[in-house]
Amino acid sequence: MKLSNLIGSLALITSGTSFGAAGIYDSFVFTTTTGTSPLNFYDIGAVSANDDFDGSLLGNFNPGDTLQIGGQQKSFKNNGTDVTAHTLFWRLTGGAFTPVNMPFQWNQGDGGAPGNLNNPGDQQWGGDIQGGNAALVLSSNVLSGLAPGNYTLEVFSQISTNATDAAATINNNNSSNNFKASFTVVPEPTSLALGLLGTALLLRRRLN
Repeated sequence: MKLSNLIGSLALITSGTSFGAAGIYDSFVFTTTTGTSPLNFYDIGAVSANDDFDGSLLGNFNPGDTLQIGGQQKSFKNNGTDVTAHTLFWRLTGGAFTPVNMPFQWNQGDGGAPGNLNNPGDQQWGGDIQGGNAALVLSSNVLSGLAPGNYTLEVFSQISTNATDAAATINNNNSSNNFKASFTVVPEPTSLALGLLGTALLLRRRLN
């Protein structure tokens, strides 16, 4: 994770712990091109060895390919606040945001729970198969219907609460800038070859 994002994340955790009754930490987005494992994890405010999602290049895809995403993150709660949902939102820049549910996975103290659930009220929720979530929860195909070109995939995460001593929704959104990665849809090789052949034939006819 980049130093600037690390500083921002630490500030978020510190202020949330000191002044709020709920907050988000250890947030990730993951991608899959197969609808199953392997899942490629990226940081969206987390501090880990993963690449940052913000600024990443997700690669080149053909129009018939699949790209789906999901989320995983942790939250804390105290002072009577209850966290009732975790959600990842995504869009292609300029479009409307689409939600992806992150089901509950672990409470602090649960057997087999991952690290960094240190205090009562700490929980992990996520769309990958862990703990109380037995099914992979993914977005629809991000590439569906896209023409060849360059695109920006934009995400942020959110928790919902019972609004007791905390806001009803709390966002992890990179200081309102969201987290943005780019990818390119390229013509399928057959289509590209046919297009080049057509251009060559047209030029030949003009020369003749």
